Amino acid sequence: MKQQVLLLFFIWISLVRSKIYDKFITKNTIIRNRVWRGMASNTGENFGGWLVRVRSGGSGTLSCCGSYYSPLLVISSANCINPFRYQLDEANVVSTANAEDEDYNFSRVDTVYFPDGFTALKTNMDISLVRLNIPLKGSMTEFIKLAPVLPGLGETYLTFGWGFDSLEVQPPSDEPRKTDLTLTALDTCKAKFQNGFVSDTVLCAKMPKDSFECIYDGGSPVVWENQLVGVASVGFTCRNTSLPGIYTSVVKLTPFIKNIRRGIRSGELARRKREIRQQWESLKRSPSP
Repeated sequence: MKQQVLLLFFIWISLVRSKIYDKFITKNTIIRNRVWRGMASNTGENFGGWLVRVRSGGSGTLSCCGSYYSPLLVISSANCINPFRYQLDEANVVSTANAEDEDYNFSRVDTVYFPDGFTALKTNMDISLVRLNIPLKGSMTEFIKLAPVLPGLGETYLTFGWGFDSLEVQPPSDEPRKTDLTLTALDTCKAKFQNGFVSDTVLCAKMPKDSFECIYDGGSPVVWENQLVGVASVGFTCRNTSLPGIYTSVVKLTPFIKNIRRGIRSGELARRKREIRQQWESLKRSPSP
């Protein structure tokens, strides 16, 4: 009897740690039931079932990091997505956490949404929401929760990526990597760059001294206590880690994110609608849920 109890216990522990879900995600999946609980709840080098890659085409094409936020939405960098914003026929989103008996799960990209205040190669409001044709499948696929407030300076954060930003330092890895970050004061950060380049929607972080530990792929997520705090923007390379890394504050752009999500759920944002700005203007006049 004791052996049976122990066997059931270890099976239960294995299922909890590996976060194997009974069903795939659908458009009606309740988000809180699939929210990431941290790396201890996952297996191997997956880090979390929310970490994805946004690709402009097949393997070897332009690739951005993304964070799976809701059944049809991925959060990434507008600067990284912008080169193929209007050429989405081959664009897709690929999951990174897969069970042993699963192939890579992917979905075609339907539409991308940018804030009105974004300008290419600038840091202001550098965020994009990537709309999927269908939800990502996979028994380990889950969502990242948005941080409700920005933690104070000096806290340790995590960022994730493959190292496509650091080709001059080392080749990118086949599996995603992680590294630690420490936020720095925005005023101090602004002083290290050309006047006006670092906007008020930015988070700045002290980068690791060792360039081999640097991760700054476009859209690379910044996480604190298992919640999404920011995404990698522009203005920095891993060749010189003495400069701060520039990230977009997800906390400051939460109203935009939530309004896009609400617009999709209500049907106000039509599929494959390229006039994104007009749709966003109509949503701004409506209160968030």
